[in-house]
Amino acid sequence: MESSEQRTSIVRSDSGLIAGVCGGLAAHLGFPVSYVRFGFVALTALGGVGVLLYAWLWVFTPSAEESKADQLRSWGTSRRTLAEEMGRVQQGIPSPKEMTAKLASWRETLMGTGLLLIAVLALAQWLGLNIRWDLIWPAMGIVAGVLLAWLQIDGQRLSGDSKSRAMVLGRLILGLILAIGGLLAILSGTVSTSDLIGGMWAALAIIAGAVVVLLPWGARLWRDYLAERSSRQAAAQRADFAAHLHDSVLQTLAVIQKRSDDPAAVRTLARVQERELRAWLYETEDLDEEDVVVELQSEADNIEKLMLRDVDVIAVGHAKGFDGQQALVAASREAMMNAAKHAEGKISVYLECSKELVEIFIRDRGSGFDVEAIEEDRHGVRESIIGRMERAGGKAVIRSSETGTEVALSMPRSSEQEEQNNE
Repeated sequence: MESSEQRTSIVRSDSGLIAGVCGGLAAHLGFPVSYVRFGFVALTALGGVGVLLYAWLWVFTPSAEESKADQLRSWGTSRRTLAEEMGRVQQGIPSPKEMTAKLASWRETLMGTGLLLIAVLALAQWLGLNIRWDLIWPAMGIVAGVLLAWLQIDGQRLSGDSKSRAMVLGRLILGLILAIGGLLAILSGTVSTSDLIGGMWAALAIIAGAVVVLLPWGARLWRDYLAERSSRQAAAQRADFAAHLHDSVLQTLAVIQKRSDDPAAVRTLARVQERELRAWLYETEDLDEEDVVVELQSEADNIEKLMLRDVDVIAVGHAKGFDGQQALVAASREAMMNAAKHAEGKISVYLECSKELVEIFIRDRGSGFDVEAIEEDRHGVRESIIGRMERAGGKAVIRSSETGTEVALSMPRSSEQEEQNNE
């Protein structure tokens, strides 16, 4: 009876201790990874067979990124259903440059050359030549340790989380142990143990003396390097500041000079420039462009520039991806636009995001109006504000008096819906 489950192809794991061979083989066979690692250790004890098998799988088994690149290259020649095609379009096709930029090149070539050299040496021994395996195996350990340490200079490995950094550190330590162990194994075959220990102490003494002699010089070089780097950073900051002043502040001042006869325009330009400069100087939090706070502030800025009116926005909390967000922002824009057209004085906007609700209050200091007295053919308030909010599941309440008008908009939010929409 054939199994209904198809066995996955062997793909080297990205979270392996060395190259991910054991993890990929364990996933392929369906065994725990600890069993596979124990098997490689046991095979290594049998004349180094485990090392050769591991190196062979390292060379000829693709990594996870290489497997994705192969799937990308074979996508155009494989048969697919319509659902697969639509899913591919929705997910987006990654660029071949991104998929193939990290493919191994010289590493596989180097390891393949090493395996070929071992095969040649084994053939030479089979033909009767005396091969000094007691020197070759330690030399291979040194080379493997050096390569294992060099391979960690990969930007992808260094830019990961704490777990990835711990694995990188583990590989570096393993490479150092292999290199030092191989060197000691070679030296132990040529000199006695006492001479080897004495030589190690002598080498440590020489290194310590060199460190003491070169320490002041190295410290001075390090201080000079830090001073030069600080100077470059300060120069870059000054250049950035000068460029921003030229592109924003100076140009705004030039526009203000040309429109000095229009107090409303001058006041609006000054407010907009002040807000931009404060955000550039003191803003430390990078907000998502899809955040409701960012969208509301953007709409307020547009109305302020278009209508030459002062619009103050105060926000408490953040929210994005909730159902009805676009309707809430659109209704807020309509309320701010109505206030800018029909009311005098400053327009105040207050946004508050709680766990269950997002509320926006738009207030003006106009003379007010009667909502019931609005003509039936005027859809700005009934449809663009009240109707839009109700259709999206929210609520709009308009309070108007002789001292001004307040438009209160509220939209419920669900954390589960936001997580699904933001995925």
